[in-house]
Amino acid sequence: MKNHRFVLFGAFLVMAGCSSEEGQKTAARDPLAPYPPTGVTREFELTIDETQWEVGPGAIYNAIAYNGVIPGPPIEVDAGDHVVLRVTNNAAKPHSVHTHVVKFTYTNDGTHNSVVAPGETKTIEWDAVYAGTFPYHDHGDEAEGTKRGIFGALIVHPPGEAKANEHVVVLADFDQGEYDSLPGVADPETGEFPDAGVYHGGHQYMHTINGKGYEDAIPAFKGKVGELQRFRVVSIGNEFHTWHIHGHRWLDGSGQLTDNVQLGPGMYTTFEFMEDNPGTWLVHCHVGEHMEGGMIADYVVTP
Repeated sequence: MKNHRFVLFGAFLVMAGCSSEEGQKTAARDPLAPYPPTGVTREFELTIDETQWEVGPGAIYNAIAYNGVIPGPPIEVDAGDHVVLRVTNNAAKPHSVHTHVVKFTYTNDGTHNSVVAPGETKTIEWDAVYAGTFPYHDHGDEAEGTKRGIFGALIVHPPGEAKANEHVVVLADFDQGEYDSLPGVADPETGEFPDAGVYHGGHQYMHTINGKGYEDAIPAFKGKVGELQRFRVVSIGNEFHTWHIHGHRWLDGSGQLTDNVQLGPGMYTTFEFMEDNPGTWLVHCHVGEHMEGGMIADYVVTP
């Protein structure tokens, strides 16, 4: 298992995905061929908790989270492993865990047939038969759950994967909920217009990188010249986002050179490049209002 630094970027899922190069060994495989069982069972405990989450200075949200953190803890396994999730719901409403691109039976889908009621603990099992980076998220109350923080990333390592400095990036939008009055409509008592982006003195709706917004709140990504950098990017929510890294480039899934990846709701990708350009570089969403709304951070590369 590798140590990961988390980056949440984005929008609190149509689920499709792409994965770029994972090394010559995996690229030669039929991508639709499942990996054989390893005989290993990985067990994870997940709790669903209502919590206060500070997205940035002055922006505290009434959130719901797996294990009290946003995004939830990475579920990291090897291709062919059997996975057991023990899920306890401490929140007021039914929630669940639905995981993409894994093999499961109907009763382990995380939808209406396997929702976890308040105060209940339920076991969900599946097989990680494909390698890559995929989302997991609430499907019990998806409209509320994903915009309030119930999501995370699944990392499935293929055999023979090259050693790399890994960055897990979850793109998500925080939506605090209802306004006291409609944005753009004057309050009938005061005649004042509410700020469409403000909720109780903070931001009502923010675009975030790993649960945080803006460079002051988001820990910088770190790389070193001569190291292979691997970015695992997942997008959660209802909006399209891009992952743009200044001063760098890589091959996309079709073999084209790029420095920008566009991801729709529920999409995901893995790409890598050899670091050769020191400096403090911007990483951000190329949708202007999303960048202005918090999707901007630093990538610090040392010689």
